[in-house]
Amino acid sequence: MKTVLFINSSGARYFRRVNRIWQRIDQPERKDKLWVIANLPEETLEAFKLPLLYGRDRSNFLERHLVSAFPRSSYRAAPLISGNLFKPGMAVLTGLTTAEEVTSKLDKLDMPVAGVWGMSMLLTLMAKRLSIRDVILVMPSVHYLRILVIKEGVPVLTRCIHRYHEDNSTENDSDTNEILRTRQHLENHRIFEHGATPPVLYLGDASVVTAYLTRAGLTLRPVPNAWLPDGEAAYLHPLFEYVISSPRGQLAPLQLRARHLAENIRRAAHLGIAASLLSIVLFGQDDFRALISLHGKDNRLRADLQLAESESRRIESHISTSGLDPAQVRQATRFSALEMEAAPAPEAIFQFVARAIADSPQVRIKSLSFRFPQPGERYCQGHSVIELPLIDRKIDLPLSGSQPRDTDSKDATGVPARHTELQFTILQNETLAPVAQIELLKRISTTLKSSDGVQLMEDPAAFSLINTLKGGFGMDAPKTENLWCMSVAWKTTPTGGTP
Repeated sequence: MKTVLFINSSGARYFRRVNRIWQRIDQPERKDKLWVIANLPEETLEAFKLPLLYGRDRSNFLERHLVSAFPRSSYRAAPLISGNLFKPGMAVLTGLTTAEEVTSKLDKLDMPVAGVWGMSMLLTLMAKRLSIRDVILVMPSVHYLRILVIKEGVPVLTRCIHRYHEDNSTENDSDTNEILRTRQHLENHRIFEHGATPPVLYLGDASVVTAYLTRAGLTLRPVPNAWLPDGEAAYLHPLFEYVISSPRGQLAPLQLRARHLAENIRRAAHLGIAASLLSIVLFGQDDFRALISLHGKDNRLRADLQLAESESRRIESHISTSGLDPAQVRQATRFSALEMEAAPAPEAIFQFVARAIADSPQVRIKSLSFRFPQPGERYCQGHSVIELPLIDRKIDLPLSGSQPRDTDSKDATGVPARHTELQFTILQNETLAPVAQIELLKRISTTLKSSDGVQLMEDPAAFSLINTLKGGFGMDAPKTENLWCMSVAWKTTPTGGTP
């Protein structure tokens, strides 16, 4: 909560902002943030011209003036009230000559302190905001009267006078008497010429001073709407509203405000993070949505994995009760799934045969069949593999039948090697000469054998070549039919691929 500590010579009072109204409280809470206003006689003001300096030269110049004006106090500042970094202007040396009243209160508190401001400097800055350039500001309190004189927007005099009589009906000791003394001082020091005294802005019940001021020839200025009293704080309300904005002229040393500054830095870091996240959401919506989608998918996959693990443990328990080894059952299931994936699809087999005769437009497929023999079963009715050319290969014709030759009984997956038995016959649309017919058969056989994993076990081109040799032995009529029979390894035929 926002809390203000108002310190004057009569004591200290705490005010807390609740629903935009400042209410009097006894003690602040540790979580409150504190702003301090000092309305003390020790506050002084001195305006001076600030030359056009930059960097360290400017800081050293101001520090020398502050040390000279407040040699025994660290509660000091030199805010700029006109000009800027590129134009010479006016600065005000402001501070507390002694700060015991402030430090005695703050040393007892354990809460962040935003800063300490003097009453006169706050009133000066507030008048500057309203473009009030020449005025005598008067703010009465229970026991003290604050008078601030501003000429052309620059404070020239500040007084904090003890009020001997709270009842202003006594003219000799009334607030009017102190205002008249101030006017006399201004005229004597030629701050204002005789008869040119600015109007008086009385921040209190002006009914008790109006008649006296009028009789003395002073004008009473109406209170601006922004400075009208409100709530329990009365005329202090606009002062409190202004000080919580942390304006210029803060007097407290850095060590007193360290906790407050650390919280501000932390809050700025949090705001920066929030702004970064917001920019990511606004300017990277697609990536942000994709990230959220991936996070959701990850959560679903984790849930599915946990469900699968739970189901796996349940199945293992069920298998164990039946007397089987769960590891062997898993291996058998895995082999079955891998075999299903490795087995060639029918369309792949048809495409493979079609490519074999693609270069022979006079050839059609007469019959085609395929099957998947079990390991150890014989292929192609016991015929052996015959490869071309015969002069470079040894023909192995075991009478007991043949099997495809496997250099490796298992592939990298650990599944025993499996093969497809494929056989087909062709039909020719026209009668060819024997030599042309032999070339046709050789071309088809060469195309088949050029595919990886194919072993020809029935090759009509080889038998036709033998029948053409002079003095060669004759072949049976069934052997001379245009029939190809082969084995195709599964591992070269992925699902949906070409054998």
